[in-house]
Amino acid sequence: MTNPLITLYTPGTKPDLMRKAARYAPDAIIIDLEDTVPVQLKAQVRAEVGELIPTLEVETLVRVNSEPENIEADLEAIVSADLRAVVYPMAEDVPTVEHVDNIITRLERDRSLEPDSIKLILLIETALGVVRCFDCASAATRIESVAFGSAEDADLQRDMKCAWSVEGTEMLYARSKVLLDSRAAGLPYVLDGAFSDIGNDDALFADCRLSKRLGYEGRTLIHPNQIETARRAYAPSEKEVAYYTKVVEAFEEAEAKGIAAIKVEGKLIDYAMYKMAKAFIQT
Repeated sequence: MTNPLITLYTPGTKPDLMRKAARYAPDAIIIDLEDTVPVQLKAQVRAEVGELIPTLEVETLVRVNSEPENIEADLEAIVSADLRAVVYPMAEDVPTVEHVDNIITRLERDRSLEPDSIKLILLIETALGVVRCFDCASAATRIESVAFGSAEDADLQRDMKCAWSVEGTEMLYARSKVLLDSRAAGLPYVLDGAFSDIGNDDALFADCRLSKRLGYEGRTLIHPNQIETARRAYAPSEKEVAYYTKVVEAFEEAEAKGIAAIKVEGKLIDYAMYKMAKAFIQT
């Protein structure tokens, strides 16, 4: 099972888009039951999505609603062997995350699914969520990733009352803290958030490159046309691959001769740098 690093949001009200999504080759889709579904249609859409999931030809995640009156009904409708993960929005406290985990655990048991087979991805979209990210990310073994709420004019920006720019200065601390907390919690991968300027590929590429430099491995996207740009931005460069391959080969050759400190391209290489290079080329 590969990590869904490039994921595409599809509105829960648009089953045709869910069926077509596989042709754009995202790692997964995120069917949205939250922001793109009118309140009066929540019950109808969750039922329709639950029926549709087993028919889809792409790995499927579902963003549920966080309100108490919706969360359990959403999970009841969607949890099945064909669902990869639940994406939980506005995550900001451990008891609520544990509550979601408990519901999924019950549904797995009742539906004869393997324990923790349904993964959980937390959306960090509030200032409180940023502050409590490590605790939330550590709250259940099924938590596979977090996604940072980096979108322009979205919930986190509103909550922080900050500006937004492609340079990323305004959210840099929050973006970095969520990444750091997620790594400290031992999550296997970490996702950045949506980029709302759909037609601006240059800005998307620049934002993805910043995201990659910080340590994010992928992100959620809102339009199929963004997938190729994001993949290109997050992919390792030929220069990086060549350098780290050279480091591994040179260090292993030196180690066989009883040497554990060398220079490669003028840089000191010991076991710490070797482990970094090895990890890079193995990802």
